Amino acid sequence: MHDISKLPTDGLRNRGLNQGFTLIEMLIVVFIIGILAAIAIPSYREYIVLNAERNTQAKMQQLQIELERWRASALTYKGFKPKKIDNTKKTVYEYDSGNTTIYVPEGSTAANYSYKITLVDGKIPTKSLVVTAGVDNVTGRSWKMLAEPKKSGITEYADYFLMTSAGVRCQSSDKVLITAADCGTNQGEW
Repeated sequence: MHDISKLPTDGLRNRGLNQGFTLIEMLIVVFIIGILAAIAIPSYREYIVLNAERNTQAKMQQLQIELERWRASALTYKGFKPKKIDNTKKTVYEYDSGNTTIYVPEGSTAANYSYKITLVDGKIPTKSLVVTAGVDNVTGRSWKMLAEPKKSGITEYADYFLMTSAGVRCQSSDKVLITAADCGTNQGEW
């Protein structure tokens, strides 16, 4: 009979012993992952920025409603404090800092906010609507709100938003100051 051990070895039979991926297979996988990352990462960043902008617009509109309710009962915007939820889940009326600043999203601080909303007197934009220790330092007949994105992290290139009691609602990719009457040359409505 025939001795099987003397037969020539089949390349397919030996292939089972050398398991793994070839260099070409690895390069194809790396190439596909690179393409997916090139599409997904910018899209994800755009989604995060858009979400932060929409949350900020919603917060500004909520503040506008609160301001109008305050004025309906007090006949002035003077003394307004925004409603917020504290760490114990209780409703309190206060600013996040300086009697003018509200951080977005809700519950964020100066260290981790995505937007900072500044709310001031419309006639004297350097003054808060809050009366300081018995001094009548604001008119309280109008207000201005400016939302500035945090200039580090994912919202670095997000838009600025300005809203006033006179009906101005604009946004701009250029820096906007609280003393400005509108959002400048690159403005858009929202």
